This record gives sequence, structure tokens and C-alpha cells, in this order.
Amino acid sequence: MKENKGITIISLIVTIIILMILAGTTITITTNILPSSKDSKYISELNIVQHAVFEQYTKYNLLKKDELLVGYKVEESQMNQIADELGITLVQIPTNYTARDYYRLDKATLLDLGISNTEDEYIVNYTTGEVINITR
Repeated sequence: MKENKGITIISLIVTIIILMILAGTTITITTNILPSSKDSKYISELNIVQHAVFEQYTKYNLLKKDELLVGYKVEESQMNQIADELGITLVQIPTNYTARDYYRLDKATLLDLGISNTEDEYIVNYTTGEVINITR
């Protein structure tokens, strides 16, 4: 009687094919789900700007000093035009809010907020916390 001393070549080939299919599927799913490093940089930068905006707005609410809302005011009609160009919808602000304005933050005003490592410009709304990158 003959004893089995190993695996057959067919079972080895089938195993290798199954492993290749699993590896290919995993690589495809991973590359489609994970954001690119460039996207991660933009998201991180947006979060940094949003955090600085919330900090300034909190100071504004405590001290009631308008100079804490740094940036250049953007007219509502201009803001609507920018939103249309970017294909975004702005947050609806209730009419009883006093700080309804959008502010443009260029490199100098971002430095005032303590953000020095960006070349982008943003439009923010201190009331809602919206941060829109208008450079990209």
C-alpha cells in the first residue's frame, strides 16, 4: 500500500490561485477606500482651520470684540456665486444670528490664527464653523 507523503500539484495550484484572487481583491478595495495622501493633507488642513475658527468664535462670544473675527468680509451675493462655482451648498443660518457673515482668510490672516504652513485661502463662517478651501 502506498502512503501519502505530500500534497498534489493540483491542490498547490488551486491554493495559489485562491490566494492571488484574495490578494488582488484586497488591494483593489484598499486603494479605492483609503484617501490619497494629498486628500489627507487637505482634510487635515481644513480641520486645523476649523479648530482655529471655533477658538476665535469662542473668544468673540466671551469678549464681544469684533476684531477677533479676523479676515475680510465676503458679501452674501459673492458668497453664493463662489458656492455655485464650487458646487457646494452653504449652511442655512437663522435670521436671529448676529454673526451671519462669511470671512475670507488669506495667508496673513491665517498667520494671525497661528496657521503658518499653508498656501491656500479659505472662506469661513464663524457662526456655523463652515470652512471652504477656495484655492483648490
